[in-house]
Amino acid sequence: MASKPYAASGAYINKMSNYCDRCRFDVAKKNGPKACPFNYLYWNFLIEHREKLGRNPRLAMPYRTLDKLTEERRSAIADDSRRFLKTLETQP
Repeated sequence: MASKPYAASGAYINKMSNYCDRCRFDVAKKNGPKACPFNYLYWNFLIEHREKLGRNPRLAMPYRTLDKLTEERRSAIADDSRRFLKTLETQP
C-alpha cells in the first residue's frame, strides 16, 4: 500500500518523460488557457483532498507550499481546474 497519492505537476512529467514534447499546452505556464493542466490540477487535487491528506507527513512539503500561495493564485487554480474538467464532460 502506498503512503501517499501519486500526483504530479507538469514540471515533473516534463522532467521524467517526453510526453510534453509535442503538447499544445505550455508546461512553464501555471495558470490560464495555455497552461499545462497538470500544473493547476495538481494543486486543485491537494486543495480538494486536504481534509483526508493534510495530516500525511509525506505530503507536508506540498501543503506548506500550498499554504504560501496567495488567495488570487488559489482562485485561479480553482477556476482553471473547473474550466478544464468541464471540457472533459463535453467530450464524446
